[in-house]
Amino acid sequence: MSRRPRKKLDGLTYEEFRKEVKQGRVEPLYLFTGEEQYLHDRALRLLFNSIDEAGRIFNTSIFTIGEGSAEAKTTAARALDAANQMPMMAARRIVVVREYDKIKEGEIARVFDYLKAPAPMTSVVFQSIGLDQRRKITTALLKVCTVVAFERLSEQQAARWAEDYLKLRGCRIEPGALGHLIGRVGVTLQRLANELEKLATHAGGGFINSSAVDALVPRAREHSNFELWDAIIERDRKRALRLTERLLDDGAEPVMLVGALALLYRRMLLGKELIQRQAPSQEVMKATGQYGPNANRFNTRLRRTPSEEIIHGLRRIAEVDNAIKNSEATPRLQIEYLVAELTLPESARWGIFHSPAAL
Repeated sequence: MSRRPRKKLDGLTYEEFRKEVKQGRVEPLYLFTGEEQYLHDRALRLLFNSIDEAGRIFNTSIFTIGEGSAEAKTTAARALDAANQMPMMAARRIVVVREYDKIKEGEIARVFDYLKAPAPMTSVVFQSIGLDQRRKITTALLKVCTVVAFERLSEQQAARWAEDYLKLRGCRIEPGALGHLIGRVGVTLQRLANELEKLATHAGGGFINSSAVDALVPRAREHSNFELWDAIIERDRKRALRLTERLLDDGAEPVMLVGALALLYRRMLLGKELIQRQAPSQEVMKATGQYGPNANRFNTRLRRTPSEEIIHGLRRIAEVDNAIKNSEATPRLQIEYLVAELTLPESARWGIFHSPAAL
């Protein structure tokens, strides 16, 4: 196996990786990163399928560091022992190491030794959603591993992916129906694939239209909640109000929607405090629930947002929650005013939470 590690952080895309594996170019060391779990799973399947079926079960292993009982925790040593074994009835062995950031300090030196001289007939895949480059092990992996990045797709990329997915199944979808579908379920590929499979079966090789999407595809409210968070963080008022209207029209309980906004602002406040303390990026990601490119964008916004503004947002959310519970005005109007205020431009917002009336 050749060793041609990609040192750049963005690494290979899934499609580039797929082409290399299909051409028989399989590396001894990989670092899989990114939020799109569907592509993680597909990439591992490609590697596993590069081994003849007769020997596949004997030559593929997945280790999740720290998993198991107190007496039998999965360790880096166990994973590396498997990597150093000779393949059985096959030319290659595949070993997957998940949650490598949990590897104990006492085992780091052994991992570094393996990275210097990996077993020539084994491919070891280190998997992580995000990369904490402050950790020595991440730095070491980036230097020697072929990086493959599975980032969440944009709506345009997801649309192209969906068209290709349907083409393989002998179906086509009207452009308006495709936009309608993505608006309902979002860009998470596993969810999108599930709905496309359902629509393709219904279409039976024909066209998929918006009526079919309406009839067969439920709206994923958690996706809309995530979009609303994103719009508020980016201060995109038009999009935020449009999403608020969609959620309310779909039957979202106003109190639950206010609760979702409160969760966002609590995460923002916690993330702000951790960033100010210069906490490790992995700790910030776990506290805020933001990973990959989303984490970078989220943290950039947090650095620019004063703590007083986040606290004021929490106060206003609490006031609206109380007003809704006490039947003051209509819940829809209360929420729309709240979202409009939370998405004010920076200069306008600064004036609001520093005005005497707001204190």
